[in-house]
Amino acid sequence: MTKTIVIGLDGSNWPLICPWIDKGYLPNFAKLRNQGAYGISRSYLPPVTCPNWKCYASGKNPGKLGVYWWERIDTIGQSIHLPDATDFTSPEIWDYLNDAGKSAGVINLPMTYPPREIDDFMIAGGPRSRERNYTKPEELQSEVEDRFGYRVHPQSVLKSNENAEEEVEMIHDLLQSRLRTAYTLCEERDIDFLHVTLFHLNVLQHYFWNGDETRRAYEIIDEELGRFIEEDYNLVLMSDHGCTEIDTVFYINHWLAKQGYLSTETTLASRLHDIGVTQERIASLIDTVGLEKYIRPLVPRQVIERFPSDEGVVREEKLNMVDWDETKAIGSGQGLIYVVADSASKRSTIIESLKSDLQSVTGVDGRSVVQSIHDPEEIYNGEHVDRAPDLVFDQRPGVHTSEAMGVGEVVSSPTGWRGENVPDGMVLFHGDDIQSQEIDPIRISDIAPTVLHWMGLDIPTDIDGTAQTDIFTSESPPAQRNISKRQPLPPLGDAETTRQELDDNVENRLEDIGYLE
Repeated sequence: MTKTIVIGLDGSNWPLICPWIDKGYLPNFAKLRNQGAYGISRSYLPPVTCPNWKCYASGKNPGKLGVYWWERIDTIGQSIHLPDATDFTSPEIWDYLNDAGKSAGVINLPMTYPPREIDDFMIAGGPRSRERNYTKPEELQSEVEDRFGYRVHPQSVLKSNENAEEEVEMIHDLLQSRLRTAYTLCEERDIDFLHVTLFHLNVLQHYFWNGDETRRAYEIIDEELGRFIEEDYNLVLMSDHGCTEIDTVFYINHWLAKQGYLSTETTLASRLHDIGVTQERIASLIDTVGLEKYIRPLVPRQVIERFPSDEGVVREEKLNMVDWDETKAIGSGQGLIYVVADSASKRSTIIESLKSDLQSVTGVDGRSVVQSIHDPEEIYNGEHVDRAPDLVFDQRPGVHTSEAMGVGEVVSSPTGWRGENVPDGMVLFHGDDIQSQEIDPIRISDIAPTVLHWMGLDIPTDIDGTAQTDIFTSESPPAQRNISKRQPLPPLGDAETTRQELDDNVENRLEDIGYLE
């Protein structure tokens, strides 16, 4: 049976890469686009790595996963939870492959740390992964490190788009290593399916947008794609969301404070931000004196995150600024708002007021920062909608909504990131069964059931995605075959013990800086 390979291009979309394809920079992308079925893959709101990579893997919307962003604010417990792999209990495409007697490998899928056992292997990935104990089976870690120089994160963290030549080169090397690891393991191991994610691609897009640093990354990917094309694999290229250039930064919590929804108090972290002592500046100083590679393995994340970021006070420390008795709403990044209320009627009143007030917020160019506003029940469904934020707004393309507190303005021009996420990502299917065409937009949750059907497997009844049979040539086996359904697998085992070990583990390292979107 032909092997199926899914290559995940974090944050990629056609408006970014088509100009480079058309100018001849990416000949293998051009070949795949000309021969394959390609189009838009639309992510769930908010359009971000966590949870959209898991929406792909499970075929489900966030309401069935219970994770909506990099953090979940508990307004009752007045706390923040940062999710990891143990928060996701829905079976994923590789579980259904294994259940049908097929083997799979997974490389660098975000939100897979700690890794879990599958047949054949899993190499954990994403910004919260660590540099040890990241593979199952465990002995695979030394193999990929010795043979490919594999690393979960680059040795030096990209913190700025200025004087970053060394950090950019490290990311380029990392992307090349990912694909060479994927190709070699696919060739040498008896597997039917392989997934590899190129997460740090979007780190470049955030800092450089469509600059030469990003284009060179795609050229490296294009060069490595040639090997996969030559092997006549079934290929899928996909992204978790798209990207576009930023024109406005919207500081949601400063706006909430000015509108009377949020009351804050001065803390040590906010004072440090006021005098310019931030995570990025500390890291830059350490890097300047050449000590980053020595200090990074020794500093727990909990210590680093006591300091504010350049944008302001974030994550756990921002909650220390909240005057809960006087607060009605708190914002997370990229369009999520949590309401603080002691009754359903008060909550409803606050939500309706927020909807009205948000419509009037404009960016630096006078355009609205909001494209649409939703109650969670409008865009999510499933058993975990009760964990969703109370309000979700789709930020206008070009707007980056920051969660930071302690800043002095509601909107500003971008000073750090140049690129921000948008819902419209990309997808491309290529293989002997595929009809060359541009396809209508699909959901990111449609990709897994399409691959399952392509590989001759049944599709679980509890997923949201649907198999896209229009991509196949009329005479191909998947086009001739009826879509068949199966009962879902039981939820993955709870991992409270593992989660507690992670919370206590001083391996929560400096890698996190600059990666959370």
